[in-house]
Amino acid sequence: MADKEALKRKLDDLEKEYSGTKYNKATNKHLGILRAKISEIKEQMDKKSSKKGQGFSVKKSGNATVCMVGFPNAGKSSTLRALTGVESKVASYAFTTLDVIPGNLDYKGAKIQIFDLPGIVEEAHAGKGRGREIISVMRSADLVLFIVDINDPSGIIKLVEELKLAKIRINAKRPSIRIEKKPSGGVTVSSAFGKVPPKDSIIGALNGHKIFNANVYLNGDCSEEEFEQFLSGQVMYINAVTAINKIDQKTDSEVKKIVDDVVKRTGIKTVPISAEHFINIDALKEAIFTSLGLVRIYLRPKGGSADFEKPLVVDEGETVLDAAKKLNSKTAKDAICAYVTGPSAKFKAQRMGLEHVLMDGDVVTLVYRK
Repeated sequence: MADKEALKRKLDDLEKEYSGTKYNKATNKHLGILRAKISEIKEQMDKKSSKKGQGFSVKKSGNATVCMVGFPNAGKSSTLRALTGVESKVASYAFTTLDVIPGNLDYKGAKIQIFDLPGIVEEAHAGKGRGREIISVMRSADLVLFIVDINDPSGIIKLVEELKLAKIRINAKRPSIRIEKKPSGGVTVSSAFGKVPPKDSIIGALNGHKIFNANVYLNGDCSEEEFEQFLSGQVMYINAVTAINKIDQKTDSEVKKIVDDVVKRTGIKTVPISAEHFINIDALKEAIFTSLGLVRIYLRPKGGSADFEKPLVVDEGETVLDAAKKLNSKTAKDAICAYVTGPSAKFKAQRMGLEHVLMDGDVVTLVYRK
């Protein structure tokens, strides 16, 4: 407790100094150092707080992991049941789900693990309602599935803001930053385009993290806050899908108006559903699949036929070599090339190198050294 109080006093002093320092060219470097120190102390306080209480034990499996997030009584448990057939404990009152409930969605050959998390409450980022434990599970996910009650559509705005406070950015573009440390020569900053922090501010942030010699490359817009968050490694960027639940309680025109408004305000792919009555569940499955960016390839052994029943699932942007590693990590070192038929090839059985990027629906014959 004493350590936490000392950190809190130190944080208060630093924040007071930061707010009392005028922002100008002469103070940029100092402000950057202060931001780094403030970020470091906040991280220490979060780590101390997260040690309290029992965490959730989650074992990942399958091709991808989706975490369902919503306020209590939004219908997460019934949505999990509709998607996967798993019977979570369902009741008509809040805080029904008391632990992480896993379910498995088999869709288009992909095995997608879906976690039903306890309902988030406001101020979850500060630890309220076991918020930090819930958020820690989310950080291991490949996609967030927001479940929102159609009778409270503004809940999605609150959820996105709550996660932002927990250093999770939804459907946000990660700033393009590259830092190359060097033994001497100070700090150089290169920016191809976009609005970026002043050089003195960047130097101050780097110095605050004990980096005094480096080449910094920035491409595109980047704020001082985003640069500091990049250095601290605290922020997670993740895509999301929103399911507006209980649409059976509204007219079609009301549903459309609410969905259109949610999409306009959040920019998140949104599917109206009724989990209880299994309405639009297939559309939600498709939205989850496409948002995960999974690619199915079909393996064809030399001289044989392709197996279209059991695709090898890789991530969007992965290569022939990545596929060989997922198939068998031990033999991947002997892979030479592949013959590819499908969307990524110009003609049938085109010979491709190991760096060739595969696309959904490709039929692949891997070639190994003898």
